[in-house]
Amino acid sequence: MTTTPQPERQENPERLLPLILAISGTGVLTFSLITPTLPDLAIELGVSRGAIGLVQGAIGIPGIFLAVFIGYLSDLKGRRFVAIGSLLIFGLAGSLGFIARSFWPLIAVRALQGVGTSGVLSLGVIVIGDLWPPGPRRRRAIALNGVGLTLTGVVAPVIGGALAEGGVFRPYLVFLIALPLAVWARQLPGRPGGPPPPAPLVHVRAMLGRMGQNASLSDYVGLMPFSVLMMLLVMGFGYTNTPLYLEGVFDVASTQRGLLIAVLSVGSSLGGLSSTRLIPRFSPSGSLSVSFATMTGAFVMLALAPNLVVVGVALFVAGLSFGSLFPVVQGYVAEVAPTSERGAAVGTWVSSVRLGQTIGPVASASILDAAGERTSYWTAAGLAAGVLVATPRLRWQLKARMHDAPVAG
Repeated sequence: MTTTPQPERQENPERLLPLILAISGTGVLTFSLITPTLPDLAIELGVSRGAIGLVQGAIGIPGIFLAVFIGYLSDLKGRRFVAIGSLLIFGLAGSLGFIARSFWPLIAVRALQGVGTSGVLSLGVIVIGDLWPPGPRRRRAIALNGVGLTLTGVVAPVIGGALAEGGVFRPYLVFLIALPLAVWARQLPGRPGGPPPPAPLVHVRAMLGRMGQNASLSDYVGLMPFSVLMMLLVMGFGYTNTPLYLEGVFDVASTQRGLLIAVLSVGSSLGGLSSTRLIPRFSPSGSLSVSFATMTGAFVMLALAPNLVVVGVALFVAGLSFGSLFPVVQGYVAEVAPTSERGAAVGTWVSSVRLGQTIGPVASASILDAAGERTSYWTAAGLAAGVLVATPRLRWQLKARMHDAPVAG
């Protein structure tokens, strides 16, 4: 009989929490560090504001196809192997943006950096799921991981905006911070004992089959389209369109743009802290409904904002809704599969996240360029409201098709 491999148990897994938070936070640099520079970058590269969204969207392209394989690789080779390799690719490819002074070479190195980003951003929740037992301690660790992500999102746009005042390509050198972190990542546990997983597709099919037996498959599959839309709204209309909106409507310079974008991340950090209470009280679908309702209101405020104070409040509300939701979703994904299949489960979900991160910046910047800054936020509000209205009906239909029972909140 085949035994399920167990993780390397740590007497005190909290000692690895700073490392986990540092790895997760580094992955967030991919998007938030460059965000304030986008209007100036469009001018420097000689492209339209609609095209500049691809600088952000290119990061997500590799993850659409590779996230599942990277998750499988973490089950096969271990979390340490994936962490070190991902950080090296992330740091080296990201820093090449400093010398890629034309549009398509910059897109190419950003896409290469996206290979490393896929491993870096998914690793934290996988390791927490391995080393922390189910219950309050795991929920707390996942919430702190979410806060680490968003705190980086607070600091990074401020740093990126300030550095860009001296040259729009200077922020790319910050990505070199991943190289010493790759050395630190050697402290992560290696692959647990037991037989290796089967071939990737067989491994994923077995994971999905087990979820079907446990009556959790419909909720897991149902998270995919909503994760796409969540990332489309946040990374597209939130992080990508905001600097273009601030520059076009209010004529705000890059340093000030970075400070205002940081407000979005402050809200997200506070939302992440609140999620320690939300995780045991709400199912993923319930949290999605609350989050998309508040996002709708935030985008309406941005569409109507008469001054920067209202813009700041709207960005804070948008961040709060995203930050309170993301750890809830992560926590569910971390617990829905056993240790031997956790990498594949998280990686499969991350593919949907990467799809949203790819589509969002490109689509939102194109809408802004074609229809105007304020109209783009009305579009975002309409999308969020549509998700809010459609969620209950789609959830019911999905459960009926898969013959699943609801997952307890």
